[in-house]
Amino acid sequence: MAQATSRHRQAWVDYIKLLAMLLVVIYHTPPRYAPAYDMIWSNLGVPIFFFAAGYLFDINKFSSFWALVKRRARQILVPYVTFFIVFYALWLLVGRTMAGPEEQAIPLITPLRELIAGTPHVVLATFWFLACLFSMQLIYYPLRRYLPGCWPLAVALVLSLSLVVMPQVPWLSYWNVDHAMLYMPTYAAGNCLKPWLQRIAQGKMPQSQLLLWGALALVALVALIVLPIMFGHSVAYIIAPEAVIVMLPALVAAAGWVERRFGPSRVAQNVAITTITYLALQNYLIGIIKIVATRLAGPDVFFDHPWIKIPIALAVMAALYPIALLIERYAPFMLGKRKQT
Repeated sequence: MAQATSRHRQAWVDYIKLLAMLLVVIYHTPPRYAPAYDMIWSNLGVPIFFFAAGYLFDINKFSSFWALVKRRARQILVPYVTFFIVFYALWLLVGRTMAGPEEQAIPLITPLRELIAGTPHVVLATFWFLACLFSMQLIYYPLRRYLPGCWPLAVALVLSLSLVVMPQVPWLSYWNVDHAMLYMPTYAAGNCLKPWLQRIAQGKMPQSQLLLWGALALVALVALIVLPIMFGHSVAYIIAPEAVIVMLPALVAAAGWVERRFGPSRVAQNVAITTITYLALQNYLIGIIKIVATRLAGPDVFFDHPWIKIPIALAVMAALYPIALLIERYAPFMLGKRKQT
């Protein structure tokens, strides 16, 4: 995760992480459309998150594989466990009752089993991302350590596309290894293409190339919209990482332009730093808003007003901002961080 120091921060990365977070929140916000349409938000936001994580990965910070494991355990597994403890307690106290009979029928041990397996569903479902990121970094480390140049990206593409023809292997679901394989190309692209992407962010791409990549990005976006309608949303889900890779030059160029035009953003930086807290809390705040809205305006409020999705998502982003900062400042142990002095 990004560090809080700002001297050497690349603000355009913060803008990209802010965009990814917004896309993910929009996806989780009601009303939920048909999968072919609704998945576009997730198919863009999740790969962009992994791209940013890959871009920020520096293998030189880790003297060995076990050094990586220890550091990532503190940065990823500590919040994975601490937030689960909080929300598991809330689920036991009020969540099961509020959710209804189906939730009450779930055995109390099930969330704990899911936590150990790295596949949270009942409690803190959004933390599949942390489990996936942890697995992805463990797989990617030896690729980056022992393969030169862009070979890690080539291997990542093979692993991702192999899921199309590979029969379902149950153990791959543990700790979201299958998702780690799926999204690894965007992580590897961010890491392997870092010097080129930095030049693009600095505005050093020729205009002719920028127009070409912009056109390719538009084609990739159209493909993510059209293909699920024609062949089902699972098709777009599989090609999303590769489509986002095609979009990266245009996306980085746009984020770099925003940085040069408006400078660093304290809001974008804080959201980037507190991404884990946003992931942990978003669904619960969305659920509260959904309960309140249906009680005040009736059960059909979201179906009658499909446009309400974006305003609610923006409201969730804004409401979580002070909460995330408070946790960052006063409860950093939940994030595996030391308290700032």
